[in-house]
Amino acid sequence: MKTEERSRLIELLRKLIYELTGNYYPDERMKILEYKLERLLKETGLESSSPEEIISFFMRTPERRKQLINLMTVPETRFFREREQLEVLFDVVLKGRSFLDMGSVGCSTGQEPYTLAMMMKRRNISGKVVGMDVNEEVLEKARRGVYKASEIKDIPEEYREFVAVENGLLEIRKDIKRMVEFRSVNLIEPESFASLKGRFDVVLCRNVLIYFDTKSKEIALSNLRSSLRKGGILVLSSTEILGKEFYHLFEPFKEDRFFFYRRT
Repeated sequence: MKTEERSRLIELLRKLIYELTGNYYPDERMKILEYKLERLLKETGLESSSPEEIISFFMRTPERRKQLINLMTVPETRFFREREQLEVLFDVVLKGRSFLDMGSVGCSTGQEPYTLAMMMKRRNISGKVVGMDVNEEVLEKARRGVYKASEIKDIPEEYREFVAVENGLLEIRKDIKRMVEFRSVNLIEPESFASLKGRFDVVLCRNVLIYFDTKSKEIALSNLRSSLRKGGILVLSSTEILGKEFYHLFEPFKEDRFFFYRRT
């Protein structure tokens, strides 16, 4: 493929990913997109096709669109990520709660939903955690609840009773697995949230909206808001701050050194 064709393909791909998922690749992230494109072309054998043929190939069926989304989204997570923020959430913001319905958006391979379930179990809180992601490949891994044994390092000592490590693998205990379900959700598609309206007490969406522009972020936040009960809490990463342009959807409040967002 000629240089100018490759440049055109990357631009078409950037636009298509944005339209499908709301995930925007700014110029400073284009190298990542180029790297992923190389993998995509090798997997599909489309190296000699034109940019338009390649885009057409992925738009032809829902299965191919999913293949594109699975490769182009960013699966990154770990157990007890930003633990201090989670402890403030449970022990200050949600103090005294005995039942919680929680959502974890952009859950990738499931470490965050299982972390939430462990924290609920240790505090004798009953309820459910729903892990959500647009990437169906990572959701399949999440449902299995089996990880590399080396990930035990991310789990604090007092929570290790909830996992078993054997033969180089770490497996989530069955009673924790029963607290968690996983489903495919696209943050910019209202229909993905149709069955979730007003369900959750808390939704975590950490390090996801950083990949969205203002327009797609507004759509995503509106969908997240719809999934929360009145007064429900949205949790972003501790490094994310929601701008004033979104205060009609969520009202910020601070506990300890962390900002949280309440459905208005």
